[in-house]
Amino acid sequence: MIVLEINNQTDFRISSKKIVSLLELAQKKIKQAGNKNISLAVVSAPQIKKLNKIYRHKDQVTDVLSFEDDQKTADLGEIIICGKRAESQAKEFKHSFEKEVLRLALHGYLHLSGYDHVKEKEAAIMETLEEMILNKFYA
Repeated sequence: MIVLEINNQTDFRISSKKIVSLLELAQKKIKQAGNKNISLAVVSAPQIKKLNKIYRHKDQVTDVLSFEDDQKTADLGEIIICGKRAESQAKEFKHSFEKEVLRLALHGYLHLSGYDHVKEKEAAIMETLEEMILNKFYA
């Protein structure tokens, strides 16, 4: 089960119910057991740019950041989504803002669960998993 705490610092509307449903589907697909606590924040472009610079040393706006909780508790960590970037990517990919937020939340969740896309092989695994989970969710 996913326990989600949302800190929406923007005017964008976010559906916690749909995010929880998607992440619980992902939890089943990756065979992750137990209750998992996740904090999700939706922030402005300047806020995520600042965090990206501090923690990743990249002075640019990004769409999503994930911070693992390394205490080995039920807390997986925090997902931070840039509302403005999600809005522009939704337009670019020709789908809804909600669908883009769900995609980014899933992407962040998979990072918190140990998946990465630094190496080409890892990226292929993560992208395939994301696509499979999203297709099942929208089926």
